[in-house]
Amino acid sequence: MDKEHLLTTKLIIDGQFHDFQLYSGKFYLWTNKKELKIYNWNKWLTQLAYVDRPIYLEPQPTEQLHVSVDDLAPFLERTLSFSETIYDSALFNHTLYFSDYTGFYRLSLTKKDTERIRIWEQPVYSISLSTAGRMALSAGDAGLYEYLLSTQYYYEQLERQKVVRIFQLSSHFASHATWDHHNLIQYGKDPVHPAYFIQFNERKGQLHVLDCAPIDSLAKNNLHEQLQEYPLPLSLDKPSMQDGYLFSFEMDRTKIKKNALYRSKSIRLELKSAAANDQRMDFSSSLIVDASSPNFKVTLQNKKLLELPAQDVLKFRIYTRTRNYRNQLHILKEQSLELYIFSEIKR
Repeated sequence: MDKEHLLTTKLIIDGQFHDFQLYSGKFYLWTNKKELKIYNWNKWLTQLAYVDRPIYLEPQPTEQLHVSVDDLAPFLERTLSFSETIYDSALFNHTLYFSDYTGFYRLSLTKKDTERIRIWEQPVYSISLSTAGRMALSAGDAGLYEYLLSTQYYYEQLERQKVVRIFQLSSHFASHATWDHHNLIQYGKDPVHPAYFIQFNERKGQLHVLDCAPIDSLAKNNLHEQLQEYPLPLSLDKPSMQDGYLFSFEMDRTKIKKNALYRSKSIRLELKSAAANDQRMDFSSSLIVDASSPNFKVTLQNKKLLELPAQDVLKFRIYTRTRNYRNQLHILKEQSLELYIFSEIKR
């Protein structure tokens, strides 16, 4: 895979949002901290095929569309309202897991009239799912926990169990955590620099916490040189004479072929921390996401596709647990939600 045959589609939803997620053909958009709108993703993308817009082939294939929440109205299937402010949420097996100040809950999405069920009275500020179907719960001063989503996994370290199916992994302050295969990277009061690395032994579903070690301060302060966001081609702003790019962004009239739903069999996004440690996988078609400060970057074979200041990224998601959406990167900014879809094209 090379940049010439990689199309970057940028969908910008203008507005202020709380959270978002793409799951099983549905696009879940938290328009605020108490309202969740559920859209039919496949119908929306099918409709986009009829929207006329230019595709720029130089310096790399790109296209861009601006939409509003009103534009998504024809694809709205359901709206859920909550009485309390939601801290964080996650989707697994058609169930919505979420937390507010009264505790941690689950809500089945297969039926419209189901009631939410409280799993734990402890408020959870961040929920993180792994590709292996494990869920980490960051509870601030209360520490870091794991909620066992299924009977596939179990602990014999029963002294770690707080309530049914919830086990404490760390007593240190936890603002959020990211998975590195079966291990966890825990963040403390500094949400940018990791604080602890929690190592597990997993054998046929049996989990055992081996160690919770501080991450070396020199390693976490190894920052890259400050860079600015690429003005083109991902933003598709018109270049000026001073840019020196005036003629490199002319649209090529060559016909191109792409997947109608922007799916890809080979392209996937991987977080740098996980990708760097996995020697078993071929990352030649992987886009590596580096979310470290001060720059948020996406690279293909060490060549930059996207770069923007990390402080502009309020939240981002990639979808490593899926086949249909693993080529997508969604970024929440202060005034918009930007959906990047990377797909193969034939020229």
